[in-house]
Amino acid sequence: MARNPLKDQIAVVGVGSTPYARDSQRTALSLGLEAALKAIEDAGIHRQEIDGICGSGMDPLAMGGAGFLSLQGALGIDKTTWCKNGWLGSSFVFAAEAVFSGLCDIALVVQVSMREVLMSRSAASDPFRLRAAQKKMGSGLFTENDFARRWIHSGEPYAGWMGRYMHDFGVNKDAFGLMAVNNRSHALRNPNALLRTPMTLDDYHASRMIWSPMQMLDMDVPVDCAEAFIITTTERSRDLKQKSVYVDSMSLGGSRVGEFYENTLGWTDNAFWVCLEGLWARSALTVEDVDLFYPYDGYTIDAIATTEAAGFCKPGEAGELFKSSWDTRNSILRLNGGRTLVTTHGGGLSQGRAGGANFYTEAVRQLRGFEGDRQIGGAKNALVCIGSFFHDPSAVMLRTD
Repeated sequence: MARNPLKDQIAVVGVGSTPYARDSQRTALSLGLEAALKAIEDAGIHRQEIDGICGSGMDPLAMGGAGFLSLQGALGIDKTTWCKNGWLGSSFVFAAEAVFSGLCDIALVVQVSMREVLMSRSAASDPFRLRAAQKKMGSGLFTENDFARRWIHSGEPYAGWMGRYMHDFGVNKDAFGLMAVNNRSHALRNPNALLRTPMTLDDYHASRMIWSPMQMLDMDVPVDCAEAFIITTTERSRDLKQKSVYVDSMSLGGSRVGEFYENTLGWTDNAFWVCLEGLWARSALTVEDVDLFYPYDGYTIDAIATTEAAGFCKPGEAGELFKSSWDTRNSILRLNGGRTLVTTHGGGLSQGRAGGANFYTEAVRQLRGFEGDRQIGGAKNALVCIGSFFHDPSAVMLRTD
């Protein structure tokens, strides 16, 4: 087993979420502050106890949004000893690292997602969102004349992988469709999910083609939203009001793809496999111990890749696994012989695109055990996998007593 000195030494003690909306008429900072204040209240701490902040953004400063500079100033937090901006699942890992290393004692993570012009045709026609994008892109990471960067895309690299997956393994699109239906079925019970219209596999196959073979229902839905969580030491968590959720193990994953998607490796050589190998090498738990599974679903192909990389089935077998694990009555997946539920909040496909931050907050709420009609009984371990098999995936195993 690889070294895992942080096992059970770090805890999530507060979470906060905003409503999910297509057009909230709000700024990123406004959304981020709402989520942050809810997480602070949930944890039962004073904001001045926070000495570490991970804000939103790929830019180290990320000014004008919900980066650590804006968050600390708006929250009136006098001093911090650690700060960083991040995105996707790695933001959680960064904060847990900081707390474990002693760079801070209580870290606030805030992740904001906006329906930006590169994600939505209707957003691109909104003069206010267009102007905001021009200001952001003109001086930030994505400069307007930098067309070679593969970080800017409309799903075509993932559509290419969908086609390659189907060709190499001789399968149809049912695995992608069943994941989409599963997420929608869970979203029906989530009052904070954007899409709450029932969906069938036939509806999936009938959805509009975007980049063949990728269809509209293979893509997450852009929204305005924010998620926040507070991470501290397990020792400190014992004095707080919420039931602690511990970090059992975690891992990031990188491969030699580099900056450009065209350099992608083979199906089982990409970063999700590296990431999950790192997680299982550090945890005494196995895939059979997972009660709740949250595979990132920016595109359905991501969720299929994560399912196979985690070891729920062999490469190319997700479709057969899903068919044999399908709960027809509830239109959801039940893996591991029926005991493991998948994406219980609806994910990016149906709750809305939050860069995966909503996977963490949902896992914490379910492990606490107070979700009422939505509560999954007896859940003790949750595997959260966020990112892309092209870049910076993270895998985190959360657990509770």
